[in-house]
Amino acid sequence: MSIPKHPKGLGPAGKALWTSVLTRYWMDGEPHKLAILADICKVADRIAELEAGMAGQPLTVLGSARQPVIHPLIDEIRKQQAHKATLLRSLQLPEADEGEEVDKARARSERARHAANQRWKKRK
Repeated sequence: MSIPKHPKGLGPAGKALWTSVLTRYWMDGEPHKLAILADICKVADRIAELEAGMAGQPLTVLGSARQPVIHPLIDEIRKQQAHKATLLRSLQLPEADEGEEVDKARARSERARHAANQRWKKRK
């Protein structure tokens, strides 16, 4: 099982995300998911660029009426992070601990069923 080559033009953040996701989740035969992942990686690169542009900048700037307003890059970073989260949800990847939680719930359910069966056996 090899990881598909990342799309051309990705920066370091996008490449790292591509490798991270495809190391953990198998998407062979799902080109639509790979296309979404490529978009997510581009957004990750954009966020990294915006954060680099924000380095050393003040958190607020003067607005049109000379009032302090949040720096426009901060708002754009927030929007890009929300966009990235939406795209990630569209991949419908299982949560990291989802399998463990399902196993725990199943074991708890089986213990409860066993206990209930034992109580009913005593009543009969």
